Amino acid sequence: MLHFNFLKRRAKSTENDEDRVYPDQPVYFISAPMVWSAHVESYLEELKIPYLKRGRRGAALAIELGAGAEIYDYFIPRQAAARASEGVDELKKLIGFEQP
Repeated sequence: MLHFNFLKRRAKSTENDEDRVYPDQPVYFISAPMVWSAHVESYLEELKIPYLKRGRRGAALAIELGAGAEIYDYFIPRQAAARASEGVDELKKLIGFEQP
């Protein structure tokens, strides 16, 4: 019975961890074509915000279609999202992802 209670408590604590929001948890920031990705990277580096960059198409398609066809998704820490979003409108205009 003691072993079962331990497992029950463990499952409950794991369940709570999924709902918890961590300040360094990565959140989606912006997408940009490979041609404009340097602007996004320099913007984030200027603000000293760490980022993760993930390509959508994968290596095989990038080789077949060419690197210029790649689109990158950028993720930043949750705690830096407010700071990064201050100048994001100018960045969207620059990279061509302006919302109407």
